[in-house]
Amino acid sequence: MNPAKQHRKLKKLQLKAQDCLSREEAQRIIKKAEKAHRKLAEGDNS
Repeated sequence: MNPAKQHRKLKKLQLKAQDCLSREEAQRIIKKAEKAHRKLAEGDNS
């Protein structure tokens, strides 16, 4: 797991979230962001 890659993903998801119009799309973005946060947290613990 590459922390830099996860940070890039989070930045990209943040931009998508700002432009998001539908609830479903927002929920997908939140789910992906939570996964990236979880991967970063797992990397810190290892």
